[in-house]
Amino acid sequence: MSRLFFALPLDEISLPLVTWRDRLPWPGQGVPQANLHLTLAFLGEASEQQREQLLAAGARQHCPPLTIALDRTGWFPRAKAAWVGPRQWPNELTVLARALRRHGERIGLGNGEQGYTPHVTLSRKAGEAPATPAPDFLLQATRFCLYQSTSTPDGVSYEPLACWPLRPRAKNTDGI
Repeated sequence: MSRLFFALPLDEISLPLVTWRDRLPWPGQGVPQANLHLTLAFLGEASEQQREQLLAAGARQHCPPLTIALDRTGWFPRAKAAWVGPRQWPNELTVLARALRRHGERIGLGNGEQGYTPHVTLSRKAGEAPATPAPDFLLQATRFCLYQSTSTPDGVSYEPLACWPLRPRAKNTDGI
């Protein structure tokens, strides 16, 4: 069994985000730079067969490249996670997240959450919300990935199993 989720990698903004977080009085234990991502759909424990179905679904998914402003902070009290995310985001992001969550639900995965709050978890074990100025980062998302969460003696690591380019659905040029 593998613990899986779909997410947008942060690529060139992960180091600036960590540098920004580490200069501030940020609550909790910092998430390592290599683990930063913008969550699309948490899927949970998956069998090998379910993993293969998710890989096939990811390859069929369409979404144009996205520009997402990470311009607010937040906190999930139950999860004790402090994060940054967008105040507003493109509708295509919600559509992509919903489609990926539904792929998981069709094969018996996911946690049943219906709402979507795009976010990048910057720390765990946070007992309070960040009391910092609003961030000002721009995520230029050009791909999404299916990640596997692996527990190691040094903590959890997130490894991409496959990534796909964000691309719009091809338009029919036959006039049909």
